[in-house]
Order: sequence, then C-alpha cells, then structure tokens
Amino acid sequence: SAGQILGALRELKLEQKTLVVFTSDNGGPTNQGGDNTPLRGSKGSTLEGGIRVCTIAWWPGKIAPASQTKAITAHMDWLPTFASICSAKIPSDRKLDGKDISPVLFGKGDQTGHDVFHYYLGFNLQAVRSGPWKLHLGKDELYNLESDIGETENVAKDHAEIVSKLKQYADEMIADLGDKTAEAPGVRPLGRVSEPLPLISSDGVVRPGFDRLFKILP
Repeated sequence: SAGQILGALRELKLEQKTLVVFTSDNGGPTNQGGDNTPLRGSKGSTLEGGIRVCTIAWWPGKIAPASQTKAITAHMDWLPTFASICSAKIPSDRKLDGKDISPVLFGKGDQTGHDVFHYYLGFNLQAVRSGPWKLHLGKDELYNLESDIGETENVAKDHAEIVSKLKQYADEMIADLGDKTAEAPGVRPLGRVSEPLPLISSDGVVRPGFDRLFKILP
C-alpha cells in the first residue's frame, strides 16, 4: 500500500510537493505475536518496546536519502511541524507539547528534538528521559539507552546525580500535568460529545450528514 501511494504521487508529479510519513502509534503487542527485539516491553508499557516505533519520512528534494537522526521526537510534534511546513498559524491560546521538528527532517538548524521527554501511561508519569538517560520512576531504574537500548542493566546506583536530575524534571512536569490524576494546572478538560452516535445506525442506515462522505470514499 505504501508503494502504491508513492507510485501515485510520482505519476501525478506531486512527489516533490508532498511529505510522506510512515510510522506506528506504539510497539507491537507481544501477547499477539509481536516481536520488538532488541527492545524490552510491548504495547501498553512505557518500556522502549511499547513507545519507540519505526518512523520513515520521505520528501524528494527536501529530505536527504538514507539520512538518520538520534533526536528525540514524538507524534505530538507532527501538528506544529506540518503547520510550520505549510506556513499555517498555530493557535496562541493554548500550550502545545509538541515542537516543530522540520529542522530535524531537513537536516538544518536546530536538530536536537526534545531535551527532556516524559513517558505517561494515561495520567501516570512512569518515566523520564534526557539524552541517553531514562529513569523509570516507580522502580528507580536508570538505563543508558545509548549503550543499553534493551533496558537490561539498571545503573542507578552508579549515577546518583543523573537520577536526581531526572527526578527534578519529573517533579516539574508533575507540577504542570500532574501524576495519577486529571486534576492539574496544565490539564485541559477532556473533550466530550453530547449524545455520541455511530456513523451507521443499528438498522444499517447512514446517518444524515454523513451520506456525502460515503459517496466520496471508494
């Protein structure tokens, strides 16, 4: 399917005007046959096997072929990145957790990604990372992802100053987004839809307003 998309863009001569991103929302579920080796953990965990995913960005003439980056990036970065590329104005009445990573994609300017990254599972802050160092807060387990991507050797006892610094980063985030609670200064109310209904009713009838969508889709 990805090949068909790229082929269609080339056929329509749109490949130099289109950014294509191939990625995933989480690691594979090992209880369903997924294998995230050499990463430990799986979908639903904040181990690297549950969080770190493949991501390929393709844009001929913009992104250098076979280029790579070690910058820490996340899906929350796509909104400000796409907005920047399209010269769209980002709302100023709210805080965005993501950042513009177009310099990372294009190999220009600030290519650092996130200096600090926080691993939330729901409302629970479970880990924090800065550079190669990742601290699992509940267990005080520290891993160097540069040399130990599988999170197998806890080196917390040898790096007390790094553990302390990462805990400080965690405390700063908890003061903003909280931990184990939806009540925190930086948390916006959850979105709600009054009387939510499926697109198709129980008797198979497409609800009014959505009939045009189904006519457009093949």
